[in-house]
Amino acid sequence: MHVKKELKYFFRYLVRDGFIADFVLRKVLGSQPTVKSSSDYQFKMLNKSLVRAVETLPAYTQVDLKEGNHGSLADLISKFQIVTKADLLEKPTMYYPYQAKPKRWHSVGKSSGTTGSPLVIFRDLYSVLIENYFVKRHWQECGFVLGQRCASLRGDHIVELNSSTPPFWFFNRYNNQLLISSRHLVAACIDAIINELRDFSPQMLQAYPSTAFTLAKYLEEKNQYLSIPIIFTSSEPLYLHQRALIESRLQGKSYDMYGMAERVAFVTECEHGEMHVNSEYSLVEIVDDNDIATDDYGYVVGTTFHNKAMPLIRYKLSDRTKWKKIACQCGSVFPVVEPIVGKYEDQIFGGSGAPISPSVLTFAFKGVKNILKSQVAQITSAIWEVRIVPDCRYSDVDGQLLIRNIAELVDAHIIINIILRDDLPNTLSGKFRWVVNEMKN
Repeated sequence: MHVKKELKYFFRYLVRDGFIADFVLRKVLGSQPTVKSSSDYQFKMLNKSLVRAVETLPAYTQVDLKEGNHGSLADLISKFQIVTKADLLEKPTMYYPYQAKPKRWHSVGKSSGTTGSPLVIFRDLYSVLIENYFVKRHWQECGFVLGQRCASLRGDHIVELNSSTPPFWFFNRYNNQLLISSRHLVAACIDAIINELRDFSPQMLQAYPSTAFTLAKYLEEKNQYLSIPIIFTSSEPLYLHQRALIESRLQGKSYDMYGMAERVAFVTECEHGEMHVNSEYSLVEIVDDNDIATDDYGYVVGTTFHNKAMPLIRYKLSDRTKWKKIACQCGSVFPVVEPIVGKYEDQIFGGSGAPISPSVLTFAFKGVKNILKSQVAQITSAIWEVRIVPDCRYSDVDGQLLIRNIAELVDAHIIINIILRDDLPNTLSGKFRWVVNEMKN
């Protein structure tokens, strides 16, 4: 098992992090973009993606890119309809190349399927390298020096699930990286994990918000701290209450990143807390319920720039955001958006039918102690179920305080049922859904 891991991370390093890959990517993407160079680059890459889509995807074979005036990005994209995950799942032979059968040289990525419908995406090697490049560039922009000690607390399968004795981690020597099993963030294993992190003393931690938060909760319970200067979170919404505890107990600054398996948008947080759409990664639009461009909150729509194996054109996600009309103090030319609102399927609603922001919901948990883990689920239009993994000091007083907080700070017209659980499992990909809508319709 150990030898297999060594070989796995060695070859991953050669492909993703070797000097040849780094040289090629830097040459392709060039130096720090300006407003004009970024716009020119977008125009060129969008044109290439649309041509590739017409050549390889049956859904677009009748599109004539030569007709009409193509003086802007909007002109170029206007011939293509917005598509969704449902379109890809229901009509794969139209939106996938090669009769929806990947070639041997393709990398096959999968969405986590947190909403019950996992999706398969074909990727070429270049798109894998590009993804790694953008991630590393974000790290460097936030002060991490490549090669410094780093730790990862994500969904990696590091040790067997039934393992009950340390180590619950693996040292990837090629990236100077301590990979920790997030599935062992439990009371029986946490002391060993905390001690290993303290001894390893990483400069940076890469984690899901939920795994970093779980680590921080255990540290709070034990009245302990770690010293990890930089924390990178991604793959889940990062809520305000999570960020506050993570930064407090890990004694570092957190930076969030928004991406997805479909790789049609890449949004990164700068040192001033603003979320920047990386314009060299893809073309991002924001549309309303009628698929019309909006300056208000709307759905994220993205078009692939760097995946020739399967270009996704105007792919609509269920995540929502809004353009923010500011010039960021960090000096980046990339446009700014409001923090991404999680998937519509993960949105809950108050007694009046109005959506409730998960960030607002976090206020109800402030001051409530003795909770190891929690999840808020909407069962009907009038009922929320708050599922709690209690610690040994939990009592009905804590639950009643939470119910009172929700009524006073969030919504007074919703029925709250407290349900105690031994555990709240993560998804198969290791992620955790803190807010989930389980209404049947």
